[in-house]
Amino acid sequence: MLTGLLWLAHAGVIAFLGTNGQGPVISDVLQLALGAVLIYALLQASRRSEGIALSFWRLTTAAYALWILAQGLSVYNDLFPSLPVAWTNNMLFSFWFVPLAMAMFLDPENEAGKLDALVALDFVQAVLICIAAYLYFFYIPKSDSPGELAHEVWQPYFIGYSFVAGAFVLRALITQSRDARILFGRMGIFLACSGGVDAMYYYGPGIGLKTGAWFDLMWSALLVAPILIATSWTQAESPELSLEAPAHEKRIYAEMFHLLYPLLVLFMSLRIARERLGLAAFVVLLSFVCSSARLLVTQNRLLLAKEALRREASRDGLTSLWNRKAILSILERDLLRAERDREPVGLIMIDVDHFKAINDSRGHAAGDAVLRIIASGIAAVVRPYDSVGRCGGEEFLIVAPACGLAETWELAERVRTHIANCNFMVGGSSVKVSLSLGVATGQTAGEIEKLLHAADTAMYQAKNAGRNRVEPVVAPDQGRAAAASQSVSPAPHRDFWL
Repeated sequence: MLTGLLWLAHAGVIAFLGTNGQGPVISDVLQLALGAVLIYALLQASRRSEGIALSFWRLTTAAYALWILAQGLSVYNDLFPSLPVAWTNNMLFSFWFVPLAMAMFLDPENEAGKLDALVALDFVQAVLICIAAYLYFFYIPKSDSPGELAHEVWQPYFIGYSFVAGAFVLRALITQSRDARILFGRMGIFLACSGGVDAMYYYGPGIGLKTGAWFDLMWSALLVAPILIATSWTQAESPELSLEAPAHEKRIYAEMFHLLYPLLVLFMSLRIARERLGLAAFVVLLSFVCSSARLLVTQNRLLLAKEALRREASRDGLTSLWNRKAILSILERDLLRAERDREPVGLIMIDVDHFKAINDSRGHAAGDAVLRIIASGIAAVVRPYDSVGRCGGEEFLIVAPACGLAETWELAERVRTHIANCNFMVGGSSVKVSLSLGVATGQTAGEIEKLLHAADTAMYQAKNAGRNRVEPVVAPDQGRAAAASQSVSPAPHRDFWL
């Protein structure tokens, strides 16, 4: 409704005022108002979108924000013609579509709709290319008359504009995503029409026309079209993130493409330096800063990914304890050290009593929560240099360096008592959890399998003897005597809500 009223008002201004008096100023102001309506429509489309569509509309909003800035400078130039803003205005009108062209790099399978640091840096590099191209093709060549550009220097602009429009249409034809087909198809057709109108202005019936002439209605129509596209947009697909990594060749080509940015800036700056050495040096410096920042961001992400992979390879995903492979490697390492130092290594095998009943009656989510709390409880009781791992299911393993049978039995008893005194609240009701623990010790790396078997056998002895108890591989007279000699007060009762 508002869009139609503004366009009709523009038509009235052109019919009654034209290029006379305040006609050009009012014409530019009405186009500026249409641009503001377009920005509002694009923001509303962004709110109705997610995934690649959200990123697409954000980039489109950024593109037309540049157009709004250029149109605002046109109004400013109409009001204050003595102030030199023509070159800045020409550059903004020439490359307003660059943010929209960045949409070609959006991936429907992996785009999450968030602003990525690398995309932002690539955008800055693209802006620098536009500045260098503007200086190379527009500013350095001599114009026919002061303040106006020669017609031949507009050819690179139309080539770039046609390339973007064609790329959008091609993307719409080959994409498998319905939403991407609609977005790129409609916008590609619009860009092709927009380029045609520009060509008509510079090479057709628009030659020599001033602001306020009938051709201004064509520019206004180019603002009405994207408003209709944005207001009619409805997303039909939910974004799906692919679990598969991109193909190796695709990743290499993508990274090689980004190397072209500084190369193009450097190439065009060589000619710019002949006329404006300081300006060329500044452009090259900014390009170098962006390239270096991109390299640092990429390196930081590689380090984070490496650390995440290392952690994932050695940690249990549910409890964050060491996984089976890692805890067995730690056991082997400690046994090698024990063999050298002639000190025993204690091993405690743990099994959660009646855990299947918890899963069956409370659900697997409650069972997972119980395992996480048990893991936290065990980690809180052991010594800082002891190692705790999850062997799978409801079984845990503790490696206790420099612990004889008595000390290992006492550590296992502390773990058992701590968990037995914890009250687990699942779904509003209390669940008692207990552990059966088997204890064994070893001193040489060659007996690791024997040691694991002994601890596992002792654990099953504890389960057969009634559960919620600690059983050593042999009768721990010294361990029991040591435990009995200590007047240890019972562990405090703890409540855990799930």
